[in-house]
Amino acid sequence: MDEKVKLIYKEDLEAYQTIFDNYESLTSDDLETAYMLAKMSIIQADRWNEIAFNAEKVNRELGVSKTSLYNWAYHRYRILMTIHESCRVVWRQCKEDFRNRGGDFFGE
Repeated sequence: MDEKVKLIYKEDLEAYQTIFDNYESLTSDDLETAYMLAKMSIIQADRWNEIAFNAEKVNRELGVSKTSLYNWAYHRYRILMTIHESCRVVWRQCKEDFRNRGGDFFGE
């Protein structure tokens, strides 16, 4: 992607990379990280969906290919949605395992 675009979305790219890096190190028994990543990834997915939606506006302002920008943003959106879904599965499984061991899960 064009360097001008990367500069405009610098904070979004940093947030995306943080989520991605944390997801890479997520283990199947890390309930707290899974919950945090599920929340962060859905928020960032919404942001990347907005970036894809505004591809035409950025195209007009910077002369960047609308299709390329849309595909670039949409790819990140889909990865974040996959991370979100995966983290929800990990969180749900951890919660179920905790209950099966007789634990009191968050006051339930």
